[in-house]
Amino acid sequence: MRILAVLVISALTAAAQSPLQDWNQVKALAPGTEIRVERTGGPSVRGQLRSASDETLVVGSGKGEEMLPRPQVARVSVRGKGHRGRNALIGLAVGAGAGLAIGFAIRGGANQLKVVSNGAVEGGSTAVGAILGTIVGVAIPTGGWRQIYRQ
Repeated sequence: MRILAVLVISALTAAAQSPLQDWNQVKALAPGTEIRVERTGGPSVRGQLRSASDETLVVGSGKGEEMLPRPQVARVSVRGKGHRGRNALIGLAVGAGAGLAIGFAIRGGANQLKVVSNGAVEGGSTAVGAILGTIVGVAIPTGGWRQIYRQ
């Protein structure tokens, strides 16, 4: 029974790793896709995919087009989709909520001398919070790299 369990786990592990070793995933990428290629004996290359065949990978980088023979390609990663718009909206909502809460907390009481109305304090702190939240939301890095091939 233990041997059977070990065989099943080994088969699942091998199945989970095999997609990264499939060169067809690289060949299926659309030209223009942003990729990062790590070489076996040299520096990595980052740029746009020009073409991929069974023998070579052509990448357009800052140095021009680089032709990489398949045996020299150790890893290929693609750039993930960014979510800046979504993060900006989340930051806007969180910042506005926090700003409004701060506005309620710092507004003047009924017996205090008011230089600025309570509505102005709440509105101003909400606006400042929304702006700061949006900036933070846009600044949060998203996307990253996802490895699709490993030798």
